[in-house]
Amino acid sequence: MDLISESFPRGCRSILLDSVRSGRGSRPVKSQSVENAGMASRWTTIIVFLLLARLYVATSSQHRDRENLCEARQTCASCLQTPRCAWCSMKNSEQSKAPLLRCVSKQTYLKEGKLWCQSWAVIHHENTMHVMENRQLSSIKGKDPVQVQPQRIHLRLRPGEDYRVTMKYSQAEDYPVDLYYLMDLSASMEPYRDKLSKLGLQLAEAMQKLTSNFRIGFGSFVDKVILPMTNTQPDKLQSPCTLKTGKPCAPPYDYKNQMPLTENVVLFEDQVQAAPVSGNLDGPEGGLDAMMQVIVCTKEIGWRQKARHLIVFSTDAIFHIAGDGKLAGIVEPNDCKCHLDEKGFYTHSLLQDYPSISQINKKAREHNMNIIFAVPDHKSATYQRLSRSISGSSTGTLENNSQNVVALVRNEYEKIVDFVTLIDTAPKMIDVKYFSRCLNKTGELLERQECGGLRVGNIIEFEIVLKVVECPKDPKDWYQTMQIKPRGLNESLTIDVEIICDCPCEKPGHPGYQPNAKECKHKGTSACGVCSCNPGFYGKQCECKGSDVGVDKSISMNDCKPDNQTAEICSGHGTCKCGVCDCDKRPNNPLELFYGKYCECDNFSCKRSGGQVCGGRGKCECGTCNCLPGWGGETCDCKDTNSTCIPPSSGENAEICSGRGECICGSCHCHERNNIRYSGQYCEECPTCPTECDELKDCVECIAYNTGPFAKNEKCDLCMNEIDIIDAVKEDPVRDKEIGAYMCRIADEEGCTFNFKYQYHRTRGDIKIFKIQAQKEKDCPTPINVFGVALGVVISTVIIGFLILLIWKILTMIHDKREYARFEKERALAKWDRGENPLYKQATSTFSNPTFNASEINNS
Repeated sequence: MDLISESFPRGCRSILLDSVRSGRGSRPVKSQSVENAGMASRWTTIIVFLLLARLYVATSSQHRDRENLCEARQTCASCLQTPRCAWCSMKNSEQSKAPLLRCVSKQTYLKEGKLWCQSWAVIHHENTMHVMENRQLSSIKGKDPVQVQPQRIHLRLRPGEDYRVTMKYSQAEDYPVDLYYLMDLSASMEPYRDKLSKLGLQLAEAMQKLTSNFRIGFGSFVDKVILPMTNTQPDKLQSPCTLKTGKPCAPPYDYKNQMPLTENVVLFEDQVQAAPVSGNLDGPEGGLDAMMQVIVCTKEIGWRQKARHLIVFSTDAIFHIAGDGKLAGIVEPNDCKCHLDEKGFYTHSLLQDYPSISQINKKAREHNMNIIFAVPDHKSATYQRLSRSISGSSTGTLENNSQNVVALVRNEYEKIVDFVTLIDTAPKMIDVKYFSRCLNKTGELLERQECGGLRVGNIIEFEIVLKVVECPKDPKDWYQTMQIKPRGLNESLTIDVEIICDCPCEKPGHPGYQPNAKECKHKGTSACGVCSCNPGFYGKQCECKGSDVGVDKSISMNDCKPDNQTAEICSGHGTCKCGVCDCDKRPNNPLELFYGKYCECDNFSCKRSGGQVCGGRGKCECGTCNCLPGWGGETCDCKDTNSTCIPPSSGENAEICSGRGECICGSCHCHERNNIRYSGQYCEECPTCPTECDELKDCVECIAYNTGPFAKNEKCDLCMNEIDIIDAVKEDPVRDKEIGAYMCRIADEEGCTFNFKYQYHRTRGDIKIFKIQAQKEKDCPTPINVFGVALGVVISTVIIGFLILLIWKILTMIHDKREYARFEKERALAKWDRGENPLYKQATSTFSNPTFNASEINNS
């Protein structure tokens, strides 16, 4: 009975229980096994029946909603713009009995067929694809590689209907690389320049190990030569600063292309060393001015079309952005065009404002740029925020001696080629979603546009789902061209999209389009089987004029009702004019209106969320919310994606909610299994579970320090993880979160603590392999000197006791001295006098006569 209580609603439970009771009482009792078998069979039948009934009710409800949405459409164009609807264009004279509805659902059309409309008159366009260019993936030295397949397709799409396109990607071997080093050469960057010039050869050698087709270039920038950016005094325009060597620095400039891209590495070293160091007045620099020129000056810089484009942006200061030029009276916006003279100087520095971050991002996407911000540690937070706003950019820390430039560029390049991220140029009316299994061919198809861990020869398939959100008002916008490409590459899938927003029979010249048609009483145009009446005429056949209701009022009124059992005219929301419903508008809000053949639909009665119809994220159509892309649910308040439930940096083993929960409305709802409760944004946290730190500590202790359980049993070779031993392991919360690294602090048996940081790397079979950075030395407490501590305690106790006695003695002496002084003072002030003995009493007594009045004697 518990199974019944948990699986079915209360009403269903009562039916099931009654069925069980009636079943038990309706037959004689046989053996227990036969009883159980019969009961199980009956249970199975009942459950299957109820599940099928529930499924049927849900399907019928969805079909009815779709049917209502189609039936409300009164023109062929609006019918085709409604997903999964079909239109009948037969004229009234071409059919024995006019169809009740012109627009029906696809399900009804397939079910009724000719009973609804003749096949030649049915207008129902399906989404179609025509492949125009489909060269096979290839990577042959000496020839242009093909990394994207197909290359061009043509799509005809109806609004609101999904269409899936499969796109393949494979990384080419030895793909060309163009690297441009853009450096801030204000006076504070002079030490970095000197170091970089010596690292040019190492940088080229490191990149040539990754690709033999490598070119390098160099440019420098300072700032606009105008107040308040630069000191414009005549002497400062000649030399705004003095270098550490005592020599005057070069005249100020904004940006100069010192060396276009070249294979001559020696020339790079010479150009960097010879680049002029200058200075400016304020703190920020003109880096965005320089970056815009580097991106858009394709010919001047020497960018190759078939190559990866890398820009290494090195500075120790922040940057000016759009609007700062107004401080100098420069109000002309940046035009995002190339303005370099023959010497490589930026000529429009004083004519145009700095570019905005969005302009840099737009041009970086268009020109397939990968930008690496190499900045000192104290500026990394600023450039990390900038990197999040620029597609294809990353941030690395530049050490004081610039020795890590080579490793920084190599690591960032490896990250670029190890990952493929799809980007697109889709217009706003086309929604695009990406799904892939990445390298896990048998895994679940997940919504994501990035795959990692790629090597040469791997083929990644992406399923791209395109959906036209709405028909543009301008027919010119019904034809769109968009591109889908891997970020940082010039190869792409070009898609020509034709949006189906109208019917051929609604256009002049088509046989189905007849002005002043006979079936419209010569008072209107017959288009796709229905009459579009001229101004001043009404009715299905334009038979009424002005406010007339037609010849037969009763027939006209019946045409305004869906059936004879309905008493309301136009569903109570309109006026019947010559057999056609003229629907009302809401008086309080003219935007809220009724529509449909019988005014049965409206655009305001859908469910609300947050006080808004459809949550403000969709359109209300005939009682149903048509949600905007990315949203779903009855009130469009549910995120229609599972990409937000996939942990970042999870690679090919990505699972929704880490495999420990369900993605509901774009958020993870974690499970509780075996009394273990998972939590966190991706159900990745488990406070009561053993952590990766506990699982990895024995390997780290064995490899790094040759101690621990594995070292005692000589099992260090069982450790499969990649462990690097470094001087110190530092925790960086922002950077660690981006790369998925975690810090561990473990105490060993001897009371020492060792630190290490781990990061998921790859999977070998069913075993996860981690990259680990372990600290070279353990942090051990200093041993305690027991004898010294004891001796110190004894000595300190004696000394403290002696001091206490001494202090007590001193305080006592002071107190006695004060008391004696007071006594002496009182004795000196004492006065001695003769007095009566209080014990002696005289023998005589004196009495007064109370009746004697001396005053009377004197008066007499």
